[in-house]
Amino acid sequence: MADEWASALGAPHSAGGFKAAYYAHLLDLGTSQGEDDPELLSRPGQEMLMDWVSALGAPAEVTMGRTTLPVRQAAEWLARRHGDMARRFVVLFCREADTYVADPASARRRQARAELNRVLELHRPRVLLAHSLGSVVAYEALWHRPTELELLITLGSPLGLPGAVYDRLSLGEGNAARKGERPPGVRRWVNVADIGDIVAIPRDLPTLFPGIDAHHEVSLGLVASHKATRYLGVPEVAAEVAACV
Repeated sequence: MADEWASALGAPHSAGGFKAAYYAHLLDLGTSQGEDDPELLSRPGQEMLMDWVSALGAPAEVTMGRTTLPVRQAAEWLARRHGDMARRFVVLFCREADTYVADPASARRRQARAELNRVLELHRPRVLLAHSLGSVVAYEALWHRPTELELLITLGSPLGLPGAVYDRLSLGEGNAARKGERPPGVRRWVNVADIGDIVAIPRDLPTLFPGIDAHHEVSLGLVASHKATRYLGVPEVAAEVAACV
């Protein structure tokens, strides 16, 4: 992963300068058979799927209710609108994301944040790059245990997804009213969203997170628009990182 990210960001960055926090194993429920079947999602996972397709513009007849049939209809609408690969991705993402956000006090959620905090405290980086669900973990972790950072960059972030993510954020005791602010200890927060990324919704994240100092909307193309390496390759990200290292 470090090699990939360093290569995507380009010279003069080397893999040795990248340190990663791994927490995917903490969110793995061991599901394999039918893992992309929306009907096998937990009830909160199905609700997340419904919130997601609603945010993407699905008509009311698709998103009304929370029974198995609407969930199946929602997945089929997603496939028709964005392709079957997108449908599979969203179902798998909902499974992992729900494992993290469903219970604000879950051990898995605490452990994922703790792993990021451990890596930050061990290596003391100036820049934190947080992609996809990682941006949710990072935002929460930086509130629960503030860390000094020159720059936080969130890439393809679902932080603003109504219901499913935004309304379930946990910032720690006494911080609920500060949701949307830049995490304490972070000097600058930059968000980057691809115009076609179905995870980065709503794209205009600063409307919900006024703590964002700079917001860049980019066009990565239809293929793999959510991949971290595609985001790291855009000039806006390279320029922000270069200003800090």
